[in-house]
Amino acid sequence: MGKGDSLPIVAKSKSSQIALVDKLSKEIEANLNNDQFGVDSLARSIGMSRSSLHRKLHKTLGISTSQFIREYRLKRALEILIQEEATASEVAYRVGFSSATYFSTSFHKFYGYTPGEVKSKSADEIMNRKEPPSRETRQGILSHDDISKKQKVNFKKIVRWSVLLIAVASTATFIYHTTSEENINTIEAGNIIDVKSIAVLPFKNWTGDPNLEYISDGMTDAVISRLTKIKSIDKVIPFTSTIKFKETNRSTKEIADELGVDNLLQGNLQISGNQVKINLQLINGNSNEHIWSEEYTRDWKTDEIFKMQTEVVEGIATNMNAVIADNELEIIQKIPTKSKQAYSYYLQADFQRNKGNELSYSNAIALYKKAIALDSNFVQPYLDIANIYNLGGGVWGLYDERTAWKNAKVLLEKVLKIEPENRQAEEEFHTGSFFYDWNFELVEKYYQNILTNSFYDKSPVISLDYAIKTGRPKETLKAVENLILIDPSSVFFPFFKAEALLFSGSKSEAIKALNNSDALYSDNWFYLRESAKLYFYLDEFDKSKIQLEKILAQFSDYPPILMWLKAVYEQMDGGSKTTNKYLGQLFEEYNKGSSGSPAWFLALFYCTQKNYEKTFEWLQKSYKRHEVEMTWLREEPLLAPLRNDPRYKELYEKVGFSRIGLPIKTSSKIYASK
Repeated sequence: MGKGDSLPIVAKSKSSQIALVDKLSKEIEANLNNDQFGVDSLARSIGMSRSSLHRKLHKTLGISTSQFIREYRLKRALEILIQEEATASEVAYRVGFSSATYFSTSFHKFYGYTPGEVKSKSADEIMNRKEPPSRETRQGILSHDDISKKQKVNFKKIVRWSVLLIAVASTATFIYHTTSEENINTIEAGNIIDVKSIAVLPFKNWTGDPNLEYISDGMTDAVISRLTKIKSIDKVIPFTSTIKFKETNRSTKEIADELGVDNLLQGNLQISGNQVKINLQLINGNSNEHIWSEEYTRDWKTDEIFKMQTEVVEGIATNMNAVIADNELEIIQKIPTKSKQAYSYYLQADFQRNKGNELSYSNAIALYKKAIALDSNFVQPYLDIANIYNLGGGVWGLYDERTAWKNAKVLLEKVLKIEPENRQAEEEFHTGSFFYDWNFELVEKYYQNILTNSFYDKSPVISLDYAIKTGRPKETLKAVENLILIDPSSVFFPFFKAEALLFSGSKSEAIKALNNSDALYSDNWFYLRESAKLYFYLDEFDKSKIQLEKILAQFSDYPPILMWLKAVYEQMDGGSKTTNKYLGQLFEEYNKGSSGSPAWFLALFYCTQKNYEKTFEWLQKSYKRHEVEMTWLREEPLLAPLRNDPRYKELYEKVGFSRIGLPIKTSSKIYASK
């Protein structure tokens, strides 16, 4: 090469990779006994962002930064154990492990024997240790299959004579990897995941105590929640959709097909003393191919648990070839509470809330409040209580409407004070503002914003329900189609799709959509209730009755909407006595001041009988009670014959539809074909 010639691009690349590995090794060595020196510290020390360092290391070695640090510490630990008379606990703290138990577990997994067995091993046994057959160890920093014979001899000398640092040999191994063109490009094609979609199945509770189920569920949900923050992962199925696979005999392919994902994460949780351990494996759902496995052990302390959750998410992202941006990492790393007991109460509360009935909601609220009492800045309990109140004060009829919204509003305002840009709080706040305050101007502004700046929420009311009730079912249909791609097994989205089709005038398509979903949600209270109502509007009365009877047979909750449907069907079947029975129940609920909009449903009953005087009498009462079902006033198909009546127009103005420029409808597509 002439004096003016430059190094070839490949050589430059290899040289820079060698320099990076050497630089990282020196930084870890300088901070070896500092258990707080982690990925962030390492990235800062060499002037790189965490995500940039992750990308470079993954490209060079096929491993994550956290694994790089851990394996360096383990190699230094082996060196100390060979050269000195030191206990495993002493060595653990000298190489930066805060937990001796976690050190021993990691050491055994990496080397195949415990720290206490090192002295009994020969040099050949140490050299020929077998590593797990995972991609990361095949590509790892001590992958002996890829070390040349000469390097092996040198390593044996180090072990036998203990005169050089194993860290030097480690660096040599790194250099070998970075200078071997073959190794730079040997990440197996079968393990590179192009379609970045994943479902995290509920972690198995292997603690031996069924009362600790809330911990395994909570850990699953926490991992899912963090994964959703990574934009480079195309689809993450929410916990509410994977929980039904907690106890199942279905194959991985069947589960992956139903959830519409390519990859499944399975795991189990164990607790021993004050130690929490999670074993995970990532599987390709179509081929059933094992992609990656890892074991994580931490002390049951909030900071340790949240670090473990972050490590799990980083491991998943690495093996899905998904890059975590710096701003995403900040969110993923965030510690929601420093109180161990507050987090425990929160996990217990979530476990109760997922049962979805009045008793479990009551239990959940009490537990969430205990969490807040221990940490007033822990925002998630506020959000979840607010969600319970918003749901329970509406059609569910569990809480007084005004009291429910008052309670929810205070909680959401508290969250937005702590975290002004919390999008879940924004969605929940505008949902309540629509249902309970009828604040159309505020909600419309929010709706227009999310049309171009959408985000995933488990039950996005504004983009679905609000759009239908304000005469934009095609926008609902567009939104719900996108949401179904994210979460194809959500109970909410199939129903809203059918409803949007109905209000767009596609009745046959709406019926087809419901028929395709009925078998999947035959035990879900929300779906049964809403489909019973929707089948009624589709003139599919027999199917509506079937859904209604399923609710009454399986659930004790009995809100006004069910009383209304029972009264309507009894009247259609000529049972005047039983009709009066169900009307009497609605009257009683109204007189008690119950939520669930009893006045509204009495108005609808009289409208089906064409008793329009009674209809307006009860519509007025519904308006005065500020019932949430009044938000249906514009689109309710049963009220179509009344839209030219001055009394209807007056109510329309009072509720507030005209404040966002919506004129009164003059026809109903639903009944146009009748």
